[in-house]
Amino acid sequence: MTNKIKHCFTMINEGDDKFRVVKVIYKQSGYYPLGKINPDDPTELDKFVGDFTYIENICENWNKRLGISAEEEMEIIASSMGA
Repeated sequence: MTNKIKHCFTMINEGDDKFRVVKVIYKQSGYYPLGKINPDDPTELDKFVGDFTYIENICENWNKRLGISAEEEMEIIASSMGA
């Protein structure tokens, strides 16, 4: 892994066949869920929650822009679990 790779995007299951995009930082414990700007606003669309295919596409596209392969994504996620 190169030093420039600091984070990736992956998904977590929120139940009821809904998934959320989360950011995982290399060697930092846990993850950071992406969400609405104002969680109390019922009219704001939460574009980071959806079915598996929708969220998988978001994560894959963002990781691709960062130049992160699926193997590097797994390495980042594993490093956060060991932190």
